[in-house]
Amino acid sequence: MHRRALVLLPLLLLALNACRDGSEPGAAPKASPSSSIASPTASPTITPTPTHTKSHRPASPSRSAHQPKLAGPRTNCGTVQPPGNGPTAAVGVLKGRVACATAVAVFRTYYRRDTPKQGSAGVATVRGWLCASNSAAQASITGRMSTCRTSTTTISADVIP
Repeated sequence: MHRRALVLLPLLLLALNACRDGSEPGAAPKASPSSSIASPTASPTITPTPTHTKSHRPASPSRSAHQPKLAGPRTNCGTVQPPGNGPTAAVGVLKGRVACATAVAVFRTYYRRDTPKQGSAGVATVRGWLCASNSAAQASITGRMSTCRTSTTTISADVIP
């Protein structure tokens, strides 16, 4: 009996590690986006991806009813309209996990005219997120309008082409 357990243990650990990573066998590794707020242009542009539908354990009804689903990297969460005649921006997750509703709400608050901002990058703290914007010229080159981050999560607002 112990011998069988020792043979199956590495397979069990491999399966658990795959579940924890959230990656699927044969999937290409994801690029690691930059989390620097000083250079919001270093990360790739957000592209919509299908959501992962496999579930390794069922969520309890009480937990799923009260906690929103968290979106991970490369997830498109919706759009926001910056003030003035600026282009509509796609809000996405670059690093970490956050509820899409939170990500969109952070940018909507950041883009409000009455949100106090500092310097040419428009640096502001919104709901605990540190936000900054590129110049209009840099945004037209890179497609990245703004980035907001916490210690573990980075979200962006990108120009919709």
